[in-house]
Amino acid sequence: MIVKEINDIRRINLHLHTRASDGVFTVDQIIRHAKKIGLDLISITDHDTADAYSGLPASVAPLRILPGMEISSMHQGNDVHILAYGCDFDNKALKELSAMYLAGRRTRAIKMIELLAELGMNISIEEVAAMAGARELIVRPHIAQVLIQKGYVQTKNEAFDKYIGNFKPAFVSKPELSVPDVIDVIHQAGGFAIIAHPGKLVDQAYIPEFIAFGIDGLEVWHPDHYQYQVEAYIDIVQKHNLYMTAGSDFHGEGSEITLSDMVPASEIILESVRKLYKEYQCRSR
Repeated sequence: MIVKEINDIRRINLHLHTRASDGVFTVDQIIRHAKKIGLDLISITDHDTADAYSGLPASVAPLRILPGMEISSMHQGNDVHILAYGCDFDNKALKELSAMYLAGRRTRAIKMIELLAELGMNISIEEVAAMAGARELIVRPHIAQVLIQKGYVQTKNEAFDKYIGNFKPAFVSKPELSVPDVIDVIHQAGGFAIIAHPGKLVDQAYIPEFIAFGIDGLEVWHPDHYQYQVEAYIDIVQKHNLYMTAGSDFHGEGSEITLSDMVPASEIILESVRKLYKEYQCRSR
């Protein structure tokens, strides 16, 4: 039965965001669309939270879901995002990490709002929290959305480029654990730690360091990766016997619903994804 399921997996997207963090669509909307277009396997990977999984429908068949999160971390002063697949979301260390980031993001947002006020843009934490939703896991796009609503900027990109992007006038860094610490938490929770969109790393020389830290794989295909990068990451993964994944990093801005469609993963990537999913099934029994 497992073999049939594994061989059946061809249409995948393992990097999707919902309203539980900074996505536009609900869990139900994502799942309905994934089933409509015939995806075989998806992962909802909200930032630093697994809340989306508490709202899953009773049955998503024939769609399969690989549980996931996208966890923030820091290496040499730079952001590194790590996709955590197949974790036990009830694990104490993982829950404590998520709670720490939840509180830290709110504190960060308050400081950013104070800096924006100094620049003549007056928004409130209540407005930003309302944009974030019931759980109030606040990320910078929520601040950007309020700035747009109040007419201070026209687009999210403008908000980031002028005010809240890294090292811009209203930027405040968020509290983050180191890459080795995050990998350790993911492994404690029985999961797989995959470096998200490695093409966005400040320094590609980080990758060998992450491998030494015990990373389980790389997100080889991402819409921001050039083909030469995809090929280079495949070589690295194969050399070190790691997993490779693929995802669109879908958030749902505007009418870009097609970004939640099947990613163009090659057979070599699909085979690795099947092995990852099979190992997750074995661990979760």
